[in-house]
Amino acid sequence: MRSRNQLIEDWGRLLRAAPEDIEALLKRAPYQYKHYQIDKRTGGKRDIYHPAPRLKALQRWLVSEFLADLPVHDSVYSYRTGRGIRDHAKLHIHSNFLLRLDFKDFFPSIDHAWLSRFLLEHSEQGRLALDPEAVAAVMRVVCRYSKADRSLALSIGAPSSPALSNAVLFDADGAAATACADLECIYSRYADDIYVSSREKDVLNRAERKVREIFARHAPKLRFNEAKSLNVSKKLKRVVTGLTLTPDRHLSVGRDLKRSIRTQVHLYACGKLDVADVPRLCGLVSYVRDVEPHFFEALSTKYGAQPLERLYRNEQSRKVGAVSG
Repeated sequence: MRSRNQLIEDWGRLLRAAPEDIEALLKRAPYQYKHYQIDKRTGGKRDIYHPAPRLKALQRWLVSEFLADLPVHDSVYSYRTGRGIRDHAKLHIHSNFLLRLDFKDFFPSIDHAWLSRFLLEHSEQGRLALDPEAVAAVMRVVCRYSKADRSLALSIGAPSSPALSNAVLFDADGAAATACADLECIYSRYADDIYVSSREKDVLNRAERKVREIFARHAPKLRFNEAKSLNVSKKLKRVVTGLTLTPDRHLSVGRDLKRSIRTQVHLYACGKLDVADVPRLCGLVSYVRDVEPHFFEALSTKYGAQPLERLYRNEQSRKVGAVSG
């Protein structure tokens, strides 16, 4: 069981700082975030709060040393090594009806009181090797102070937030997965999106009521964004984490993205694509090769295998360079 003093010593070695410097960092930690916005894929802006470099280093260390060992339910596919959006979407590929529920303000809803209670319970039960005073220090590191509502909570942008959000919802995910399985439905969660699928429409409606009841009981501070709730059949477009489930039981990146990729590949093959746009196209080509290999093969046939392979190799080289740097 790690004490607060031992934790301060660990962090001092990590940052090559004296204990008093770490104590000073802890006092300032909830306020050490840089705010900026990025465009949402569906329109609008998303607020990101990026921790200061030294604070971010402590958060990453906590994930590798402690938080990664907290239990995460098998139905969760977000922020997990070896799992991606393709694996997640394949879960629902044989279903005829799909429900999606979206949480509003997901990370900020997981506040200091909820998270502290959760970590202290795990400490008392021996599942987290930190004593209560060490847990209090951890809370200073992983929670951001919001001036808007004077709250302490998780934030988008902190590397510790994904692991903590997955862990704190273990019981809710487990109960929801069991309830859905009893109704012969498939339950999964990817970050702030819940997906439930079924072969029968009426059963899916019952599963939705169960899931809502379970999260109201296990995670009452989370709220669903009703404007983003979706219940569709096989006759309509069904999308799971950005991938379209086709009527013939395959995964697709969607018509709009395919059209955009075709245009960009054509320009690239003709030497007319802006150099600044090449890295993004490399990523898209790698993405479709993994998700929809038949489309990649069709591109190779139309525009030539050499340009496509060159784009794919460029993506791999970029990844290797990023890792080695």
